[in-house]
Amino acid sequence: MTDIVDIEDWVRDQPNAQIPDATNYRLRLWDGDGFDEKRTLSDAEPTGRQILEAFERFPADEHVLLYLPRNGKLEEIAIDETLDLRERGPERFFAFKTDRLLNFVTNGRRFSWGASTISVALTRLVARIPEHESLFLERNDAPDKELTEDDSVRLSGKGLERLVSRQPSWKLNVQGVLLTLTTPVVVVKDALTQAGFDPSTGWIAILKRKGEAKLQVALNDTIDLTLPGIEKLRLTPAQINNGEAHTAPRREFALLEKDEAYLYERSLHWETFVDGGRRWLLLRNYVLPEGYNHSVVDIAIDVPSTYPRAEIDMFHCFPHLILKSGGGIGETSGRTAIAGQTFQQWSRHLNGQTRWNPATDSVMTHLAVIEAALLKEVGE
Repeated sequence: MTDIVDIEDWVRDQPNAQIPDATNYRLRLWDGDGFDEKRTLSDAEPTGRQILEAFERFPADEHVLLYLPRNGKLEEIAIDETLDLRERGPERFFAFKTDRLLNFVTNGRRFSWGASTISVALTRLVARIPEHESLFLERNDAPDKELTEDDSVRLSGKGLERLVSRQPSWKLNVQGVLLTLTTPVVVVKDALTQAGFDPSTGWIAILKRKGEAKLQVALNDTIDLTLPGIEKLRLTPAQINNGEAHTAPRREFALLEKDEAYLYERSLHWETFVDGGRRWLLLRNYVLPEGYNHSVVDIAIDVPSTYPRAEIDMFHCFPHLILKSGGGIGETSGRTAIAGQTFQQWSRHLNGQTRWNPATDSVMTHLAVIEAALLKEVGE
């Protein structure tokens, strides 16, 4: 015969195994007043009184004793009722010095409790609510309240408190379509598909977070919805025309391998072509931060023939930009004819410690200069 069996440990480690005969059984009791201990009984079939007195709950008949049987619902055991520890496998006992029990409902099942409050942790235990599910207090006159692990539910006795557990969910607004997701991380192209957009048709996706600049994201990027401030995913068509036949983007000269990889990674729509003896990198439908008179613009970048030894300088926009407030933008009065259109020249130059370095600078770093310049003008 086994010398001693700890009922709680046995049930946790061997949930479906028969509890063996033993000389002693260790039981755990919680009373809500800071007492949470284990004691040993030598009787495999004690009465409620024996259990209470083993834990020095005197006088026993002034206490209510509840227990949580293995794989079962919280139950009360009367003072003179016998409980077979081997059969019921009580995971924990709860003792209350009270003359009445209060009730609450969780997921449609009624439970009795001997104190005026019950913590979320104990609610999870007695109602068998998994940790990954969120617990809500149902309310008639307001939205249900999501409870944190530090919360307690007050049982007044005047009304039956009702709780419900739900799978956690996260919201994402995709171009006005509100998605409810069961995982906090979603791939951009999957979010588009769920919202009813075909990701293969060339959407430009812009992630908006409160208090931060808009961020263009690639289709294979992931969005972590646990990060604070995520507001929406906005879509812009990659190409807007007047019905002309679709043409493949021009690739009249090659960029550095790392530049092309970066442009593809950003899902930017770009072309390279030669016009008037100058080599141009054209970013089509580049999404602008809020604050300009246009939401998208074409950006042309002059790429010298000896790049990257020769630096990339300035950038050019079409259509021309002013602030939405009507204000002008400094150092943009220059005009450049490119492929039959007149672009607005933005005179922005590297200097000082940020002077062009052929070993480290590239189209990729120049795009950072462009984005910083565009954000600066609208105060972002």
